[in-house]
Amino acid sequence: MADQREQNEIDDPVISIGILAQKVGLSVSAVRKYESAGLLVAHRTPSGRRLFSHEDISRVSNIHRMIQDLGLNVEGIRRMQALLPCWDLRPCSDEIRDTCPAYNDNTRPCWMVKGLHCAPQGNECRQCVVYRFGSLCTQDIKSLLYDQNGAQDTGVAMQELLQRRRHSKEKES
Repeated sequence: MADQREQNEIDDPVISIGILAQKVGLSVSAVRKYESAGLLVAHRTPSGRRLFSHEDISRVSNIHRMIQDLGLNVEGIRRMQALLPCWDLRPCSDEIRDTCPAYNDNTRPCWMVKGLHCAPQGNECRQCVVYRFGSLCTQDIKSLLYDQNGAQDTGVAMQELLQRRRHSKEKES
């Protein structure tokens, strides 16, 4: 029960865009740019106000690091995230996968594609493992590939990586 409550505190959208920008050392316009590029999904209140979670702080920090330290640009990050095998992480039938716009689009991650079979409830992608894994797609993907050499199920491997990341963050706290 305590683990679920702690996870909800990390996931709950309670941070304004200004506070998020301040926490990661960026301007509000930079955070908006990441959002408009599809790298970040804001929670919107009924009045349209953007809210973010504590997990989004790590996400935006990682995006900023990929741009500053690794020399990637927003388009490069988005295309890298578009390669995430959402069909393995959120298993779907072959028939659905073959006609899925996210499966057939290598320029946008699945959370940018509206009307998907896997997200019929307003595309609530913030809680999806694919979106949440997307912020880790740098050196962690390499370690995932090395650790899971020969594994048949990419989805299971990515789930394991998410669990490892979650446990390492808990130890840091």
